[in-house]
Amino acid sequence: MKPQIPFSDFAKLDIRIGEVRGVEEVEGSNKLLKLTVFFGDEIGTRTIYAGIKQWYAPESLVGRKLGFVVNLESKKFVINGIEHTSEGMLVAAGVGEAVIYHFDKDLPPGTSLH
Repeated sequence: MKPQIPFSDFAKLDIRIGEVRGVEEVEGSNKLLKLTVFFGDEIGTRTIYAGIKQWYAPESLVGRKLGFVVNLESKKFVINGIEHTSEGMLVAAGVGEAVIYHFDKDLPPGTSLH
């Protein structure tokens, strides 16, 4: 178990619903998918890389509304000499596999999770 944190630290996270508009495989990676995600007019569209390629086909994610942390610092990394930048993080669960959340109601992109 990770150490306990004060609620004020948790409250710093901005977790929002994003609608996946496009997905591409990342050449040279057996884990990453490049997601183009729309978060509504306030945030707009972002590129987010997620290590879920082993469990989800790219076409199965397009159009889905998923949870993302949108206020992480951007992360830059290089694969095959190409620089990539991830502008958030997909919220997922699971042991040994990634499981993405399904919401029981249709929520608009940009909706805050709390």
